[in-house]
Amino acid sequence: MPRNQGALSRLAELMRRVNSSTDTEVILEEIAHGVVDVLGYGVAAIARLEGDSLVMTNVAGPPEVVAQILNRRTPADQILDEFREADKWGILRFVPAGRMSAERLRAAWIPEFEAEADPDAWHPEHALYAPLYSASGELLGNMAVDLPADGRVPDEADRELLEMFAVQAGVALSNARERERLTDRVHLDRMLRTVAGSATQHDLAQALGSAVTAVAESLGNVQAWVCTFPADAQGHQLGVGTPRAYAPEHDLPDLRAELTTLDDRPVLIELGVDDAVSPRMPRTAPRLQALMRSMRAERAVVSPLVSQDDLVGYLVLLFARNARPVTPAEADAILEVGRLLGQTVRAARVLETEQRLVQELRELARYRSELIATISHELKTPLTAILGHAELIADRHPDLTSIDAIIRNAQRLSNLVANLLHYSRIQGRRETVRRAVDLAELCEASVDLLSIRAKQAGVHLHFDRPTPYPVVVFGDPEELARVIDNMVDNAVKYTPEDGAVSVHMTVTDEEVWVDVTDTGLGISANDQQHVFSAFHRSNNPNALSIPGTGLGLPIAQRIAESHGGSLRVTSELGRGSTFRFTVPLRSPRDQAG
Repeated sequence: MPRNQGALSRLAELMRRVNSSTDTEVILEEIAHGVVDVLGYGVAAIARLEGDSLVMTNVAGPPEVVAQILNRRTPADQILDEFREADKWGILRFVPAGRMSAERLRAAWIPEFEAEADPDAWHPEHALYAPLYSASGELLGNMAVDLPADGRVPDEADRELLEMFAVQAGVALSNARERERLTDRVHLDRMLRTVAGSATQHDLAQALGSAVTAVAESLGNVQAWVCTFPADAQGHQLGVGTPRAYAPEHDLPDLRAELTTLDDRPVLIELGVDDAVSPRMPRTAPRLQALMRSMRAERAVVSPLVSQDDLVGYLVLLFARNARPVTPAEADAILEVGRLLGQTVRAARVLETEQRLVQELRELARYRSELIATISHELKTPLTAILGHAELIADRHPDLTSIDAIIRNAQRLSNLVANLLHYSRIQGRRETVRRAVDLAELCEASVDLLSIRAKQAGVHLHFDRPTPYPVVVFGDPEELARVIDNMVDNAVKYTPEDGAVSVHMTVTDEEVWVDVTDTGLGISANDQQHVFSAFHRSNNPNALSIPGTGLGLPIAQRIAESHGGSLRVTSELGRGSTFRFTVPLRSPRDQAG
């Protein structure tokens, strides 16, 4: 009874320590020594499951025995085989002498004493275990005892006490495993947040460097590197590594072809430094194993970088010889890293392509503007000479009717050149010199200017002035007049005889808009999408029969936008059109004044 009382008292203290302490090693050491000191066993050893092996981490007993079995590694499968052959004593497993395999006997520690003939006496080859499981049934370790106090097989009462110590060992290991998992989860979450956040960096090399460093620090790699595949024949390969910088000898030239053939991407490929074959990467494995030896690594994990089913690169992680195997949670995290890095690489390439295209478009626009300006200037001088000489001939020989055709078409070319020059000029200018302008006066002037042409075409043209007072806006009077002239001129030009064109102005507190409405040909929905594009002409045969350059509306819209306004159109084919020119009534500077 005194031993039972001592055992229960020790158990109560252990239970309190197990549930409050985070130092698992100290708790397991106390449990092993409690089995020896309180229950009287000669040896007690606790092994923890590490990968596929059970490792003796805590041993109580004679110093020479502790030295023999501490840190000994035993394949977990061997112990599980013994459990299946053992007699079940509650949670304990008893393997009588003669039932253990010869191979296991050679690997086990066997005490040196003579066996007695008494069947209840303890035999040197007897084995008594307590498998340590978590609440979910996961094997966490094993506790083994030997040399009972009285030299006899433990009775039921002794076994119950031993079970209590074993339960506390299992609880301690289970708590430790949960703490490890929580810690790993926190580390992995931090790693994934860092990898995801690295995608916001504009430089791809820096983004990959930040990500690889976070992965290596979290998983404890001796070396890690990421390598991207060229997007096309003109593309380049990018490699980033830590702690050693990526070097050309780290390249795995056959890996792209081998990863491309995999049907189950994304997937992790593991390789040992001494593995004879690697079915997933047979050509790459020897080169990678040579790199592993040079960096003193025992295991490698390769993850393809995949984005939208496109293979854009790969990630290599090297682990030291004493590193524990990758856990399922870590494997999932590495796959997620591969996915995030794949997205980062793809986004960087899309951005790079967009930037290159934008630069090319800017160069094309600049070249087009310069070309237009150059050609226009070159055409202006000979056209002026043609017009001057044609008018001189017309004055001296009024009977030559063909001269009128020469003058008329030369003037048409001159107008085209003027439009080209103006279009080129406004494309490169961002601001205009502004002053107070009466927009109502500009509308009246435009209607007066084009009224003669409207009368000749049989088109009724009128302007509805909203107020007798000036409608003041701030802008370039010549350019604002050009916008209104273009709107009214187009309306008259594309309205058949007996049609009507009305110019209407609306004034609000913040802006004024001018609507020019006609009953003309109208514009199809398809043409409306391109009506403000330079050099665009309608597909309507009736509209094509009327001369035009396709530059008037683009110039007018650019002028409107440069004044903080807009130019829009609403139209229906065969029913006419309405063009609306909007411009701010007061500038921010004048409002502040």
